[in-house]
Amino acid sequence: MTVPAQTGYIFLSYSRTDKNVAAMLRSRLIDAGFKVFRDEESIRIGDNWLQSLQTAVQGCSAFVLLVGRDGVQQQRWVGAEVEVALSRKLSPHDDRERLPVFPVLLPDAALDDLPVFLQQIQSMVWHPDSELPQALLEALQAQTSLQTAPPLLKGEPYRGLSYFRREDADRFFGRHEEVLQALRGLGFAEDLTPETSAQPHSRYYRWLQIHAASGAGKSSLVRAGLLPKIEQGLLWRRTGYAGWNILEPMMPGEKPVEMLAEKLAKAFPQNDMDAWLGKLNQPDKPSALAYALRPLLPAGKAALLVVDQFEELFTLAKDAERSQFDRLLAAALADPDCPLFLISTIRSDFLDRFEYLPELLRLYNTHKSDYLLPTISEAGLRELIVYPARLAGLQVDADLVEAIVHDARDEPGALPLVESALAELWNDAQAHGSQRLSKAYYAQHNGVVGMLAKQADALIGSLGERGRKQALNLLLALTRINEGGRHTRRRLARADAVHEAGGGERGEQVILTLAGERVRQGGGAVGGPLRLIVTDGEKSPSVPLLQRGKQEGVIWRVGRKLGLLPSFEKGGVGGGFSSVELVHEMLVRPSGRKDEQGRTIGYWPTLYDYVFANRDRDYQRQQLQVDAQRWRERSRLGRWFGLAGWRDLRVFGKLRPRPESVEGRYLRRSRWVAWAQTSLLVGILGVLAHSAWWADENKLPFSYALIKPLWELGYAPPLPEMVEIIKPGQEATFTMGCVDGRDNVKGLGKCADYFMEATPHEVTLTKPFQLGKYELTFMQYDYYVWDQQRQGKQVDYPPDAGYGRFSKPAINVSWDDATAYAEWLKERTGQAYRLPTEAEWEYAARAGTDTAYPWGGNANCDDFSCKDTNPNTAPVGSFPASPFGLYDMHGNVWEWCQDVYGAYPAEPVRNPQGSPVSSFDSTFDGINRVIRGGSLDHGPRIVRSANRLRGAPDNRVSYVGFRLAKGR
Repeated sequence: MTVPAQTGYIFLSYSRTDKNVAAMLRSRLIDAGFKVFRDEESIRIGDNWLQSLQTAVQGCSAFVLLVGRDGVQQQRWVGAEVEVALSRKLSPHDDRERLPVFPVLLPDAALDDLPVFLQQIQSMVWHPDSELPQALLEALQAQTSLQTAPPLLKGEPYRGLSYFRREDADRFFGRHEEVLQALRGLGFAEDLTPETSAQPHSRYYRWLQIHAASGAGKSSLVRAGLLPKIEQGLLWRRTGYAGWNILEPMMPGEKPVEMLAEKLAKAFPQNDMDAWLGKLNQPDKPSALAYALRPLLPAGKAALLVVDQFEELFTLAKDAERSQFDRLLAAALADPDCPLFLISTIRSDFLDRFEYLPELLRLYNTHKSDYLLPTISEAGLRELIVYPARLAGLQVDADLVEAIVHDARDEPGALPLVESALAELWNDAQAHGSQRLSKAYYAQHNGVVGMLAKQADALIGSLGERGRKQALNLLLALTRINEGGRHTRRRLARADAVHEAGGGERGEQVILTLAGERVRQGGGAVGGPLRLIVTDGEKSPSVPLLQRGKQEGVIWRVGRKLGLLPSFEKGGVGGGFSSVELVHEMLVRPSGRKDEQGRTIGYWPTLYDYVFANRDRDYQRQQLQVDAQRWRERSRLGRWFGLAGWRDLRVFGKLRPRPESVEGRYLRRSRWVAWAQTSLLVGILGVLAHSAWWADENKLPFSYALIKPLWELGYAPPLPEMVEIIKPGQEATFTMGCVDGRDNVKGLGKCADYFMEATPHEVTLTKPFQLGKYELTFMQYDYYVWDQQRQGKQVDYPPDAGYGRFSKPAINVSWDDATAYAEWLKERTGQAYRLPTEAEWEYAARAGTDTAYPWGGNANCDDFSCKDTNPNTAPVGSFPASPFGLYDMHGNVWEWCQDVYGAYPAEPVRNPQGSPVSSFDSTFDGINRVIRGGSLDHGPRIVRSANRLRGAPDNRVSYVGFRLAKGR
């Protein structure tokens, strides 16, 4: 191969159909004094054709493209030459190193047939029968003599912690080789020769995945490196597409389909965001994206989608959104008629998660190429330090350059650290009116790591102690906490970020300061070139940021009511919202260094330690989101359940979601209910405390402290259960008193020997009546006492003699007490409650039998309710009932009857019922009242149906209670 040994020659590219005209052009250029390279004359047989052309283009000083009627796009070898030439034209940052390209059009050439990027280069028409245009000769002379001077950069030459954007391409240095290597991952995998067309085995990639560790500069490489080159046509040769519609880079977030719709709406405004969402949100139509893009892309033009931080599909995206995004992208990339290309960036530690994207996983090895972005080289570090400074007119001493390179050599996140340090050095130079970056200032602040911490501490410190805490809370909220300190960024809607930063104008000021804006505060300006956060809405502040915060709250509420909330929450077209995130994960990452105690030190120790101290906060926030979403999915009535209790509220206590958010409403409702429950509990405890005091004062069991509140709420013990003894219209006749042979039992002689039971007589009961199934219990009587006392009446709780209360029969109750209870119950129910007459009691006790006891025993009663000298009472109903269904008529406690005590008459008596005084014609004392039935401490003789005893009406003893009757 014959290639000039030095630069200063012109490379001539032409189609074989224009061979003769090309020879004429070459001859005239030589006559004008130029050196000209032409392949047929300079490449020998046996040389590698493509390699020889690439070498020749790399060494030339100017590139002349002769275009005839065949144009450029159909000429493969011309395309290969143009691709190399464009690489030299577009790649260098120094204009002196850029290769000038001169399109020369023959008369039969059509300008519209040229690729878009060539149409943008000034061309000239040449007739072969005329002289070469003087303008062409002068331009070639200027380029081959290398007289171009570089322009100066305006503004800040360094980006600090912020990633480089497309508009920052003029200051993106140190990654030239990596950009070109990465671009080889799109289009054809093999180079083509002019003798062959595309081979069937040549793979064609439409998906480029760039992966590396956090801090390697993936986002900057794509945005400031790859996209400008693609936009200028560098991929035309490899892909076949000269025109590109490059969508604004997106990050998936929680709703990747929604984010994709937003970017499509901006790139293809024929459809607004709602229309795009309608097209994409159809799970049964995975090809919706491909079908929608086809008619929007004319022949020769492709669309490029950039998905930055692809790992968010695994960490943030909801399952349904991730699945739909997976289907849409996979179908579009696999569709040969849909010219969609994809560039994705992902952290290397997430490469094993693609099993969650089954559709894209099927294309992983066929449609995708991988590029591992290496750690920036030392040469690259030197370039990114020196070149921007040189273009900005700054001086950088060699020892400062080497100090920065040395300090960054072992740091995994070298790029953001170096850029941050350089931004601070530039700021220091500006403050002192100097054009030199200071090595002394750099050393004073402990190099790249120390300068980052120093700048960040100074920035949040400028906000005051309160603002500093608010700033740290915001930065914590923007952190997705992972085990081992490998924390990542978390994106927040700006309204949420303002709320986390303290809310209102104060929160806005904190955000502005952390975003690098200069905010007037306390008469001075705070903020500076350091940016700890970025917002995606900061480029188009049609409304001042502080005002936007107030307006967005209104927009949010209106949008929510109108059902438009998704568009607003994610910054949809027309929504006006922006999101906020950490400028770089290096802020919350460990540096690899240890302190004296062996603990990890963060690149920014203040925030790293704060995150560690509050490491549960992110898990709690995620749990809150899950709980709130589940609560939101409940029905309206069901939302009163599933709320957070005090335990969860304590866990969520440090979280500060916006009041309008689902989480905010969930916590607010939970607090309402929790406070209501607490108030109720305090009230209950207060009532119980008062009830406990009341029970103690009245010598009642402590458990009555639980019963009294129920009484106050209206709960009362059940009314005495009654058994009908004589039905209306019926009569009953029986022999009342002691009858020899019937009522004689062990321990008793003849009836005449027992004066209280003398003179048996026949009694006829003519009135219907009911009798209590059980003796009146303590619980029933104690409720009566409580009711009387709350009405101010002097009634005391009878002592239980240690036997117990509740369902035990009430004792220590006088005849007067029993009568008063019957009157109270009569007034309360309107029913004719009273004490039974003696005749009613004995008739019911005998239960239609002709024996001493209703169960027929004549010797003793040990088999049933009679117990020998039992010192205690039994709960009512503890023993079997009589044939009439009555319990405890014999034993347990004596029972008061209505009658005055007297002797039985000699003649039969009819209807003694209802008489308060016995109608028996006999001597009586006129004071004492009859008691019947015996108690558990009496033997068989005492508990017979015929036995009777007397007691003063005001007498209260531990073995006497009562049973109610009902009837007139």
